[in-house]
Amino acid sequence: MQTLESELGVQLLSRNNRNVKLTAAGKEFLAGCNTVVDIMESTVNKTVRTSQHELGGLNIGYSYIAMCGRLPQLLTDFEAKNPQTSIDLSFASSYNQLEKLLHDEIDFCFLTGPLDSTDIHTALVQTDSYSVIVPNNHPSAGRESMAVDELAKETILMCADDYINNFNEHVFNFLKVANVHPEIIQINENHIGLVGLVAMGRGVCVATEGYGCIYAKELTTLKLTGVQDQLPTLMAWRKDRPSNAKQKFRDFVLDNTPRFPSQNTQQETELDLP
Repeated sequence: MQTLESELGVQLLSRNNRNVKLTAAGKEFLAGCNTVVDIMESTVNKTVRTSQHELGGLNIGYSYIAMCGRLPQLLTDFEAKNPQTSIDLSFASSYNQLEKLLHDEIDFCFLTGPLDSTDIHTALVQTDSYSVIVPNNHPSAGRESMAVDELAKETILMCADDYINNFNEHVFNFLKVANVHPEIIQINENHIGLVGLVAMGRGVCVATEGYGCIYAKELTTLKLTGVQDQLPTLMAWRKDRPSNAKQKFRDFVLDNTPRFPSQNTQQETELDLP
């Protein structure tokens, strides 16, 4: 450390018989070193990812709703036809997926739409009708459906905004359109924790068709009627980061995705390659 201080011509540490602490110059130097380390780590990660692309690797982010829908079958079928392409998967909220995509940490997102961005291109790959998950001792548990108006007398449990904000906004919107005002409790839990609380009788939750696949013995899933909107799941990618592996995956998903009626989301069908 003394050699470093000598080379820099500044004192980085203040020393006495009892302790050693950073000087103001030392704090500035440490902050700069941390920045350099972060940049180096990012550079190493991007270098490794570039090598993976050359070898046919893909990093794909997904939401819980996407994984409860068509995504597992799409991935399984793609890997069967393209065994040379390795796929790494990572779960994240829609917001965090976008952040990773913009920072070139993942190649594709499967997230809740809509999305308005000039830097990211999207295709609609899934739409889901809404349902209501209730405990088996709920008065409506013996039925097949629940009308949106009936939610007014329910306590609805939702994941906290910073966890699944896109989904929550869809729910708030259709409740507003229906002029329904239930008690809403937002909880800092993931999806599994949320439906676990429903199973304990703490309330009900609004979900999509594949959402209630856990705690099945304790829960009943009801179709939610009176709601015309459906939840869109988008595949998103950056057009300025082309590779052969990305081209193959993007084309495969689009070729194996049904064409949906017009949605309030961008339908992108071109991926320009150099």
